Amino acid sequence: MKKILGLTALLAGSLMAFQSIASETASRYMIHFADQVPVIDGKGVDMAWDNAQPLTGYTFPWSDKAAPSTEFRALWDRDALYFRYVLEDKHLAVGTDPERAVLDSDRAEIFLATDPQLSSYYTMEIDPKARVFSADAAYDPVKKKRIKLDSSWNWPGLVTEASITANGYIVEAKLPLTTITALGLWQDDAQSELLCALMRAEFTPRPDGSIDMGWMTWVDPQTAKPNFHNPGTFGACKLVK
Repeated sequence: MKKILGLTALLAGSLMAFQSIASETASRYMIHFADQVPVIDGKGVDMAWDNAQPLTGYTFPWSDKAAPSTEFRALWDRDALYFRYVLEDKHLAVGTDPERAVLDSDRAEIFLATDPQLSSYYTMEIDPKARVFSADAAYDPVKKKRIKLDSSWNWPGLVTEASITANGYIVEAKLPLTTITALGLWQDDAQSELLCALMRAEFTPRPDGSIDMGWMTWVDPQTAKPNFHNPGTFGACKLVK
């Protein structure tokens, strides 16, 4: 009986946590349906993107330096989600180490979670060369830390393209809806709600070869140190027609 009550409380807590996230306008992004979807070529100029809601206002939660311009847009159709980041960056960092090239690079990031506690979530980090670091991860709400990060995992069906511009870089991606369904990421029966974290790693190469690492977020997780891997980084993404 105690186990049943405990499970009921946990499920209720999960629902309340998601509803709390979704009810806050500042942490809710609307993904509009696209009658005509953009071509994913990394150029970011397809007119279809004009129909997507722009998401700006990214900040450095752990620094007082001025944040470069960051714009995220997303669309969906019956087959896939489509993402675009347009990022201002005057000093690109592009990693060359075969073992950790993406992690040494500037990059756009998207995390999607199965539940508000992040018992299972998946990372997507895309650099200016369209290279992807992805992982199957898990967070422990009791220990308040990430307890799993399997970087051998890859997003099924993910397509990424990118280009370096005069002012920074552009990242585009396409993720099949079947992948979202298979991973259990939908938060409602109508398959219209997602728990999403939208971030940016903003790196600046130093003359000595080291990197000044900056971390930008859409939702401020209110942590003392830089940390994207926690429930506070997530907001709600809603598919609408």
